[in-house]
Amino acid sequence: MKKTLSVLVALALVLSLAACGGTPASPAASSPASAGGDAPAGETVTLKIGNAMASAHPWNTAIDELVALVEEYSGGRLVLVNYPDSTLGTEAELLEQVKQGTLDLCVADPSVGTTFCKKLELFALPFLFSDKAQWEAALDGEPGQEYAQMIEEESGLRILAYWGGSTRNVLAVKAPVETASDLNGFKLRLAASELKFKVWEAAGCQPVEIAFGETYSALSAGLCDGMENEMPSILSAKFYEVAPYLTRTEHEITVRPLFMNGDAFAALDPELQEALLRAVDEITPRARQLEADYGKEAEDSMVNDFGLTIVDIDKQPIIQAVTPVFEEFGRANDLSELIAKIQAS
Repeated sequence: MKKTLSVLVALALVLSLAACGGTPASPAASSPASAGGDAPAGETVTLKIGNAMASAHPWNTAIDELVALVEEYSGGRLVLVNYPDSTLGTEAELLEQVKQGTLDLCVADPSVGTTFCKKLELFALPFLFSDKAQWEAALDGEPGQEYAQMIEEESGLRILAYWGGSTRNVLAVKAPVETASDLNGFKLRLAASELKFKVWEAAGCQPVEIAFGETYSALSAGLCDGMENEMPSILSAKFYEVAPYLTRTEHEITVRPLFMNGDAFAALDPELQEALLRAVDEITPRARQLEADYGKEAEDSMVNDFGLTIVDIDKQPIIQAVTPVFEEFGRANDLSELIAKIQAS
């Protein structure tokens, strides 16, 4: 009887403690919060970030450093896990995942998101920036802030920073493009993009839609006269082997935003938001410099090791030819004022 009474007393004590919240925390209570979810103050939050570039690409070097800074500034409460090399999908798929909230952050070409927001194609306009100084002034100043606000309002994507900065140039198979007139009838390989087709048609080209993976063989077989791309991509895909003439058109200075799901950012407590933004602000100049160095190394290698010929060109006739496309795009997407602000930066 005494033994039964003791058991009953012990059981009553346990039930009393449970009702008052006196039981010890389970291991699950101290595990990281789900990515982008609301987490109580003091709890660890894990966010996933993805991109389509190889691990050795400057973006991933910068992201690795960002991971360390975020951990330091958050006191270990905010953890970033990087997924490079298209591990989670193509650029278009990554940006869609961030929009939907199944991925927290990504670095991507914004134009891959035009299926849900046409304004994301803005930076595909050629000659939007006259040089790198204007590029930086516009993106880091009022135009960049205004654009980021537009994008978040329309898509739910928050732009934490603008990375990129590589220049795109025209590569030719048979002879260098030395004047704007050399573009007349030039069969230029392009990825699928209505805007880019309009731009290069205005410049006199005959755009040809060819998938990136098929471009080398298309150049070799004469299905196109040339292509346009960035120095690192030209080097890694060995396009210089079949198209050894590069014209420094610098028609596009790339903009590659660091996107974050807006709801995931809002779900972070103020301390974690501050830690993340502080780390991003600190690493962004580093990310840009890493990409600039990467591009210069690629150019030097192609010229010195593989005999790539590089020529300059008077860009003004091309700029004049594509101006109507600028105006049409601005009117159609309510971006005319912003484009003017960017070009005045």
